[in-house]
Amino acid sequence: MLAVLVAVTFLLSLNAALHPRPHELPSTTTPHCKASSRSAVMGTVTSSSCDEVLATRVQQALDEAVAAVSNTLDIGRGGVSWSRRVDVVIPSSDAELVSLVGPAFKDMAGIAIRDGAAQRVVLNRERATPLSDLELGVLLRHEITHVATRDQTSDSAPLWLVEGFADWVAFHETGLPLREAAPLLTADVTGLPADFTGPGRDLAYQQAYSVMVYLQSRLGDRGVVEFFLKNASLSAVDARAIDVAGWREFLRATIG
Repeated sequence: MLAVLVAVTFLLSLNAALHPRPHELPSTTTPHCKASSRSAVMGTVTSSSCDEVLATRVQQALDEAVAAVSNTLDIGRGGVSWSRRVDVVIPSSDAELVSLVGPAFKDMAGIAIRDGAAQRVVLNRERATPLSDLELGVLLRHEITHVATRDQTSDSAPLWLVEGFADWVAFHETGLPLREAAPLLTADVTGLPADFTGPGRDLAYQQAYSVMVYLQSRLGDRGVVEFFLKNASLSAVDARAIDVAGWREFLRATIG
């Protein structure tokens, strides 16, 4: 059952990159809902009063998610310097959601945005509400990883690296085996994933995650973090850094 639930998270497009948006946030007030804001130790959750149940769940999960991301990033030499606070916005309507993330990303369960000097995580209320607590935590940690590493990440960095690493941080310490976290995976890989917008998007994200798990098997946790920090500021990763044949054999041994 857990494998199915995690698969749903991917099919709802859990993964997203950072995209610049206007600094002004639209009001979360509607004719039937009033703007609502609640605080956690490590951030805030802004929503409408019509989404109080989801907002409360996010508030309760936020501190643990921020701490988990920070702890994982601190594994690397020198760690990552960031505010260790995150503001989460839950738009009250599709129009408000589109105004924040743009039409191309409105089907995402969550997306990290940069508006002016600020960074926020925006949740799609329709996509995020049905998620289990485990799935919601994974979603938050994934998007928070984008926020935390934004200053270290080039806009032209390979998506397999950026998204694969965000998933690796999100699933770190959850205890989920690769087959449950990435149920679409097969060992039939011939190159690093590139189709993150077409029909193969979900598989591409899961392949990217599996690359990080493969690197973890070779380099350890600290090695994965340092590999990301070394390469995220670049436009391309040296092709020799990933042994595709070795990755393929790792998948065969791990998932069959």
